Amino acid sequence: MYVPNYIPEPEQVPGNLTTVLYAQRLQFIRQTLRRFVGAVAMIVGVGMLVPRTGDTLRLTIELLVCLLLVSSIRTFSRGTPAEPKVTAYTLPIVIGFFAVASRAWTTAGFPTWSVLVGIACFGIYASLCGRDFSFVGGYVLSLIFSSVLISFIMVEEGMTGPRSAQALLWNAGGLFYLVYDLAALLSRRRPNESWAASVDLFRDVFNFLGYFPRVMIHWNRHRILGDLSLENPFRT
Repeated sequence: MYVPNYIPEPEQVPGNLTTVLYAQRLQFIRQTLRRFVGAVAMIVGVGMLVPRTGDTLRLTIELLVCLLLVSSIRTFSRGTPAEPKVTAYTLPIVIGFFAVASRAWTTAGFPTWSVLVGIACFGIYASLCGRDFSFVGGYVLSLIFSSVLISFIMVEEGMTGPRSAQALLWNAGGLFYLVYDLAALLSRRRPNESWAASVDLFRDVFNFLGYFPRVMIHWNRHRILGDLSLENPFRT
C-alpha cells in the first residue's frame, strides 16, 4: 500500500546535484557559498556609499518587486539552457536593490548586521570542514559561534535586552533560511549553475510564501488531512 509523505517531494530537475558524486556536490556548495558571501560583501560596501533614507517601506517594496521579477525569469524559462545564464546576469541588479534597502533597514534600527555574522560563520565552516560537511551540523555550529560573537558585540555596545533578543532572532532566522535553501538547491540546480544558485539564495524568499499552499494542496490530493486527528489518543 502506498503511503504518501506528509510534505510534498522537493522539485527536481534532470541531472541535479543529488545525482552526482559527493565531491561534485561539495564543490558546488562551496562555490555557491563563496559567490553568495561575495555578493553580500558587495551589498555591504555599496550600502555604505548610498545616502541614508528613512523611506524604509518604499525601498522594501521595491526590493520585493525586484526579487519577484527575477523569480519570474525562472518561472517562465524553467528548464531552458538560457535560464542559468540570464539569472546570473541579474545578480548586480539584486545587489543594488539589496544595498539600498539594507541601508534603510540599518538606519531604521533593524539589527541587519547580526545576519552577516551568521553568514560569515557558516561560510567559514564550509571552508574548513573538509569532506565532513553537514547542513545540520553547520547550522548548529554556526549558530553557536555567531550567537556568542553577537552577544559579545551587544555587551560591548551596551545594547538593551529587546534589541539583543532581536539581533539573535535575526541571526537564527537568516542562518536557517540560508542553510535550508542551500540544501534545497541541490535538487533544483546542476553542477555548472553555481552563479544562478547564488542568485536563488536571494530570491527564494518567495518559495517560503508558496510552500504552505503546496503543502495544503498535497494534503488535499492525498487526503492526508483526514489522517490528522485532534482527538486524545489515550482516551478509552
